[in-house]
Amino acid sequence: MIRVCLTVLAVSLFAFSARAEPRAMTALDLVTLEKLSDPTVSPDGRLILFSRDRVNWQANAVEDDIWRIGVDGRDPLRLIEGPASGFQWSPDSRSFAFIAKRPGDTRRQIYVSSVDGGKPRRVGKRRTSPTSLRWSPDGASLYFLADELESRALAKRRRVLDDMLPFETPQARRHLWRMTVADGETVQVTRGAFDVEAFDLSADGKTILYRGAASKLIDDNPGAELWIQTAGQPARRLTNNNFMETDARLSPDGTSVLFLASAENGRYATVNPNLFVLRLADGAIRELAHGLPWEIESATWAADSRAIYISATTGVRRELFAVDVRNEAVRPLARGDFSASAVSLSRNGRTLVYLMSSARAPGEVYRLDPAQPRPVQVTRDHDDLAERFRLPRQEAIRWTTPDGQALEGLVTYPLDYVQGGRYPLIVQSHGGPRSSDLFNIFAYSRFNPLLAARGVMTLSVNYRGGTGYGDAFLRGMNGGYFRHADKDVLSGVDHLVALGLADPDRLGVMGWSAGGHITNRLVTVTGRFKAAASGAGVVDWPSMYLMSDTRWQRDEWFVTPPYGSEARRDLYVEHSPLAALDKVSTPVLILAGEEDERVPSSQSIMLYRALKALGVETELYLAPREPHNFRELRHRLFQVNVQMDWFVRRVLGEDYVWSQAPAVEVRDDEDPPTPGD
Repeated sequence: MIRVCLTVLAVSLFAFSARAEPRAMTALDLVTLEKLSDPTVSPDGRLILFSRDRVNWQANAVEDDIWRIGVDGRDPLRLIEGPASGFQWSPDSRSFAFIAKRPGDTRRQIYVSSVDGGKPRRVGKRRTSPTSLRWSPDGASLYFLADELESRALAKRRRVLDDMLPFETPQARRHLWRMTVADGETVQVTRGAFDVEAFDLSADGKTILYRGAASKLIDDNPGAELWIQTAGQPARRLTNNNFMETDARLSPDGTSVLFLASAENGRYATVNPNLFVLRLADGAIRELAHGLPWEIESATWAADSRAIYISATTGVRRELFAVDVRNEAVRPLARGDFSASAVSLSRNGRTLVYLMSSARAPGEVYRLDPAQPRPVQVTRDHDDLAERFRLPRQEAIRWTTPDGQALEGLVTYPLDYVQGGRYPLIVQSHGGPRSSDLFNIFAYSRFNPLLAARGVMTLSVNYRGGTGYGDAFLRGMNGGYFRHADKDVLSGVDHLVALGLADPDRLGVMGWSAGGHITNRLVTVTGRFKAAASGAGVVDWPSMYLMSDTRWQRDEWFVTPPYGSEARRDLYVEHSPLAALDKVSTPVLILAGEEDERVPSSQSIMLYRALKALGVETELYLAPREPHNFRELRHRLFQVNVQMDWFVRRVLGEDYVWSQAPAVEVRDDEDPPTPGD
């Protein structure tokens, strides 16, 4: 008996030891890492709803489930198996509404469910898909945005494929609707030759604030204006300007509207988004806390309307602050090496909930009391990550460029980093370019843990033209896209080489969107990199300007459009990698979405064909059905595998074993699933 007990104990200890030993992440681990989003506290402050994504290989998609948890972190419960989105608490905190396409639905519909669980009830039946749900304060109605139905004449034409229509001309307008929760009866609230982009409701339910735009086109957004509509009165326009007001919200006391805008002195400007308050009584607009060097990412009224809570990009961090409406004093709520987002506030204002992401977890729900801000972790979905996987260390670094500009970036170290050693380096540039790299190692598109496991260091540079470092820094691309950006990235490489961290003979470079633009540029100005991976990058600015779904910012970068006798064609050519591709010697891997409208795949095709004709080693992969960022699971897994293979073979001179997706059942006569259906 003693011998048996000792044997059982030994086996148990061995099993515990085996479980406790963390291992390096694989591409499959990274792509299937389930993440949290959209934490929303109940009006009574007791519970939190949030999304938790779930990997569905059979559907080839990541699907969002709706979960509930107490603000004390107890009793987590999955309420709705997704895909489901847009959930909103009822005013009495007993139920919630959400949007989903469930069995029997031909398109997404509105559902209501008890917070205690049970079968959801569909409310009404929509022929166009709803978005942006909001409950009326009395709980009797749901407001939402949806397209109007096409005219019968146009619908008939489409049925017989007589569908030649004017390009970019609105056919179905998006408007605001109100649906009675009890019986699904629906009334259209706004009408006209415009599209409603966003809306908010007053605390008493009598006033509606909305943003109306000429169309859904991105380039019509700057001309969108704020309107207010009170019961029994015609809508009244609040703003008339050339910039877009975002995050517009009515104050709880009903006297003011807050909004964010890239504006200065009442006009659009190349500045970080600033915070404004509009007084409803006379329309006066005041900017709060002018001169902050940050990008204000979101804003929420305090319950007493005396303060506004903001999340702001402060370089490589996104932190929380309170801004006093009267004296404009700025008070920190949550600061540190993380990214805070998705702020939600209880009705009494004592419980503020948000999502916090960092280099240790891809996102957990936190709460704090704004009056005494001591952050408390609520969810613990990723507390065991460091026990399951070997996670690399990430830290902020600073240096000064040769022209005297102070820069900041993030370094992710190899797993077995030893001080004094030089390591292979992969440079990763952020997209946007109006954004910044924040603390995070879990983006599948960056695959930092995989590179760290192969002994590779990574560097992300917050280059000029990005946000979070003041307005002069943001204007670093005006008058020429690559005035500084490519040189800023190279200065970061030089800094790590000078510190003895990076091996100058084993360098790689990668990026997506604006990061792809920089990658395409870098391989034309230096042959230092052994390999490059360009994702959705531009190669020819004139065609990019006219083929993309937006031209916003580009007149600032190049002074004029690319057409007409006064066009600065010299700038467009000078800053187009196409003009210098004969200088490229670096092997370039190219990836893009076949249906990308932001950076059309024609840019990647041009790059590939030019490099091929010039004898440069290159490969191009166009992902079917994909927009600017990949949505399908297998495409994401391929995206990680093919880039890892490209860098491991060419920078390290080693082999890479691809991670394989789990097998699923597919009948020979079965059509492939379409993610999101």
